[in-house]
Amino acid sequence: MFEARLGQGELLRKVMEATRELVTEANLEVSPEGISLQAMDSSHVSLVAFTLRSDGFEHFRADRTFSMGLNLNNMSKMLRCLGRDDSVSIRCDESTDAVFFTFETPAGDRVSEFELKLMDISTENLGIPETSYAACVRMSSL
Repeated sequence: MFEARLGQGELLRKVMEATRELVTEANLEVSPEGISLQAMDSSHVSLVAFTLRSDGFEHFRADRTFSMGLNLNNMSKMLRCLGRDDSVSIRCDESTDAVFFTFETPAGDRVSEFELKLMDISTENLGIPETSYAACVRMSSL
């Protein structure tokens, strides 16, 4: 069983919008430590890798490590329905072939539920070497 709640659903929407520009289908790796993604674009030029740590969520429960294969274009379209201040809850049960999303306004007066079918995507994790850089650039993510 996997359950997660993110108070600022807008953050997930922005991450998925940026990712879908390069990758259309990917496996989200869910573990007790968080959610991670690693995928290459179709021309094998760009590598996308990120981790959303479990402590960044209001609630996070992952009983075991597993992969959720998703179409990121469909996920991004669904996340566009998310209001600026809405929270998002994600739920995936081992007995189903879908992941369920619930969007809720801060006042709780509007709740939207969505279902995305899981895909069977075969990928390999690539080793990303630790590299020291001569410069470091920092910028706001919002």
